[in-house]
Amino acid sequence: MAGRSRPGRALELPEIASGIMVVGVVLWAACFVPNAANAEVASSFTRSVLLIVGGLVGFNTLCVVANIVREVYGRRMPVRMVWCQLAVGVAACVVFFGEIGGAMKPMPWLGLLLALFIGIFGILNVVTYVKERRRSLQQGKRNRWSPAILFFTAMVGFVLFSSLVLLTPGASCKPIGFVDALFTCASATSITGLMTVDISQALTPLGKLVVLADFQIGALGVMTFTYLILLMLGKRLNTHESTTMSAIMDQEGVQIIPHLLRTVFFVTFGIELIGAVLLHGLWSGNPAVPQDHLWFYAFFHSVSAFCNAGITLFPKNMAQDGIVTCFGAQVVMLLLVLAGTLGFGIYLEGLTRLRRRLQGKKNTRRWSTHSWLVFRVTGIVLLMGFVGLGLLSWLEPSTHAQQVGLSIWESAWNTVGRSAGFNLTDIADYGPVYKLYMCVLMFVGGNPAGTGGGVFAPVVALCVLEVIRVLRGQQDVQFHSRRIARSTVERAMATVVLSIFWIIATTMLLLLLEPKVADGERGIINMLFLEVSAYTTAGYSLIDPGILSSLSKLIITLNMLFGRMGMFTFMLIFITPKPPQPFRYPETRLPLN
Repeated sequence: MAGRSRPGRALELPEIASGIMVVGVVLWAACFVPNAANAEVASSFTRSVLLIVGGLVGFNTLCVVANIVREVYGRRMPVRMVWCQLAVGVAACVVFFGEIGGAMKPMPWLGLLLALFIGIFGILNVVTYVKERRRSLQQGKRNRWSPAILFFTAMVGFVLFSSLVLLTPGASCKPIGFVDALFTCASATSITGLMTVDISQALTPLGKLVVLADFQIGALGVMTFTYLILLMLGKRLNTHESTTMSAIMDQEGVQIIPHLLRTVFFVTFGIELIGAVLLHGLWSGNPAVPQDHLWFYAFFHSVSAFCNAGITLFPKNMAQDGIVTCFGAQVVMLLLVLAGTLGFGIYLEGLTRLRRRLQGKKNTRRWSTHSWLVFRVTGIVLLMGFVGLGLLSWLEPSTHAQQVGLSIWESAWNTVGRSAGFNLTDIADYGPVYKLYMCVLMFVGGNPAGTGGGVFAPVVALCVLEVIRVLRGQQDVQFHSRRIARSTVERAMATVVLSIFWIIATTMLLLLLEPKVADGERGIINMLFLEVSAYTTAGYSLIDPGILSSLSKLIITLNMLFGRMGMFTFMLIFITPKPPQPFRYPETRLPLN
């Protein structure tokens, strides 16, 4: 009963309208009222704003209570989402009316958070209603949007909305242009990390919170995040939604989607919380980190590391004085980056096996082929990256200061963080071969269903295995005593080929648009490095992207979004796969040598 959809609840217009109005008023207060986002100033919400928000919150809570009474009277058990709404509404009423009456100390951030949650419930009710109406209108039709279009539309819409918030006076310390705001939000949502503005100096706490929300939601996916919230609040996914999510997350079988989404939730926020606690302890007393905002800094960088965003609140990234020598915190961040690149499918399988062990049951089935491939390829990439970067840093002439311990640590840092973009030193100080080798590592990237970038290491591994198969004259690609599906191998080859062609084409376009930046051999390498970093959502750069023209910034913005989506998936927006033909043409051979 709790999982059934109730159109009547979605049509409760007063509740939905008041919830959405709460979001509007809170955003207006935070974005346009002076000092609205400053938690240290008691007047961050004026009395009039408090009265408006408090009244809307109280009215919304009364609507929720009326709905609960109606459903209980009709002998129906309210869904989990309704009880969550009631709990948040009561807490928000206590905070707001306590502040208005002077019975409580002003806590603007707590009131803001609770009010936003109430607005989110209203938006989720709208989403539920729209889904039900769309399902009833399209019943029997096949003109639904493909998962690729839904994914790209949701991501672009989220980027545009957060860009508009950054343009408001409450989000930035000084006015920033629309292109820079769009670039910043696209970089955060695509978990790239390239920046044209210094967010530590240019953005207010609200602006930094917007960037944090961008790379947190962007790492999971906007649609994944929405369905995850609905699932945690007791809403079940229908068959079409489960099919869409299985296509977006590239998983076989719709039955594992709810389990995978729950794994995403608990793994993500559990690891990020542990990382924040460790960073808080390691940065405590460090003068390079503002001690009055220590928890925010710890949580921001923990989320940024796990999401492989590469965005920091330090002006010099991880090369900041006092941070570059804090090796304990660097180890924590490396482990967070590695944990994000493994992929949530690995965590789901590992937790399932662990649960069976704790129940005293034996795991009769061995690890899946995907898990074995991820473990082996990740180990090979880490080893080759560490050894290759370590040797190149010593053998190749460069302006880099060669110190044994520092070079070894930087090699490990750049190898593990190849898709994160955290800088310990300026990579421009290294030689051209080192930079090209970094391009290869960024191109390989992390693993599917994770927060890493690149075309993904297993995809590159399948291409290598396909080449070996052709050279050996074998019929199938084999791994882990399994025959890899031909469609999977073909998709891997198409992904790599399309990505290489795209990188070459856009690099040449950027060279034409930026002749001053691309002057000479060093300029060509710098532009290629920037394009590879943007497309693979790595976040490293040899030049400041802020010096580029607006058109070049927009091209890089599109590259970051395309790279996050995946070139093969992006091409499916324009190309509709055809059903298999009932016949095959006669075979012919062509000379290749």
